[in-house]
Amino acid sequence: MNIQRSLSITVVLGPTNTGKTHFAVERMLDHHTGMIGLPLRILAREIYDRVVIAKGKNATALITGEEKIVPKNARYFVCTVESMPIGRSFAFLAVDEIQLTADPERGPVFTERLLHSRGNSKTMFLGSESIRPILQPILPETEFISRPPLSKLTFTGYRK
Repeated sequence: MNIQRSLSITVVLGPTNTGKTHFAVERMLDHHTGMIGLPLRILAREIYDRVVIAKGKNATALITGEEKIVPKNARYFVCTVESMPIGRSFAFLAVDEIQLTADPERGPVFTERLLHSRGNSKTMFLGSESIRPILQPILPETEFISRPPLSKLTFTGYRK
């Protein structure tokens, strides 16, 4: 197995509503270039809008299966995981919902990103605790961070 190494790999694990994605976006913006792969087009669009506010429209790209906005001098790429450009170099790289490696349909692309996509100085994988036993043996020198929920999510029943 050929796993590329970056200077630093961090895995941030926790349930929904722990701020993992927000944490990764903030870390990405601390670097001079970055790319984040997200599981949903609508989430990619939301994060793209946040990065445009922080870094400007000319510095920010959006690539999904439905949209492609790539300014000439883009330094930050917000993508769906399947649309992440391969072969480009970024200081920071993150993949959200990495536990989707176990998904029968989407798992192969998430596994490909897990094994072969790295940032030059920082790589971050985000997901649920269920992926920890899989990641620890293949990424032994990785920093693992567990995040508690920011608030309790409750179900209030169906509404019209």
